[in-house]
Amino acid sequence: MNRDELGRAIKAACANLAEPRVIVLGSQSILGSFDITALPPAAFLSREVDILPLSGITDPPAVEDKLLLLDARLGEGSPFHMSFGFYVEGIHKDVVVLPRHWEHRLVHFIVDDDTSTLYGRTGLCLDPVDLCVSKTIAGREKDYEFVAALVAEQLVRAADIRARIDSGIEWPPTYTENKDLCLDRARNWLSSLADPTATSAKKDPASNAPASVAADIAAALLGHPRSVEQMLNSKSRGENPSTSAAPPDTGPTREAGPDLSQ
Repeated sequence: MNRDELGRAIKAACANLAEPRVIVLGSQSILGSFDITALPPAAFLSREVDILPLSGITDPPAVEDKLLLLDARLGEGSPFHMSFGFYVEGIHKDVVVLPRHWEHRLVHFIVDDDTSTLYGRTGLCLDPVDLCVSKTIAGREKDYEFVAALVAEQLVRAADIRARIDSGIEWPPTYTENKDLCLDRARNWLSSLADPTATSAKKDPASNAPASVAADIAAALLGHPRSVEQMLNSKSRGENPSTSAAPPDTGPTREAGPDLSQ
């Protein structure tokens, strides 16, 4: 998925909900902060956009019908999906684990709605660190791969994700797992990630190892060989995305997130 597709999903969701703003949750919210040219492939592979109507925060009782509407009109298997190759899934806030005060750090992704050059539809995307906290706590293989890829590209820092976790988690009422065990697992996994900004002056012992040995080392360190193999292959081709300047961002306007607590 790219930023144009994210913009189309936001515009369609806002139009069908008759709301000017929606909240973008899940992995594709990363496109609110970065263009795909600055992102590793693992970060934009999904063809699903998780969207919460803003009214789900301001008027929770009304959100259920709106989520059903999104799924029916824009969801998987819908005419929208068949036409554009991606779809929207309506997501309730009560199924998402996020760090405290996430709503104060949302990133504006403004899409021209063809009716005005000054105002458009707005997707409120998760801050990248908040997104990585949510992914790390979810703890699925695809979540770990997503976070590890962003850390490898120095788009986020493992230390910042850990600090955000330590600042407190907003647990939804539907969460039934052992919270302490979940946090320990998340912290331990983050500790296993080599933070490039902290180790840039040190030589990577896997960089000159044979491919099979390098993969074994990567698997031992992260437990996610596919992600690390991608990193090693990138190094073998002479690429150095971590030190190259990101290209100019020509996507929609982004601003500081709103304070939704008012």
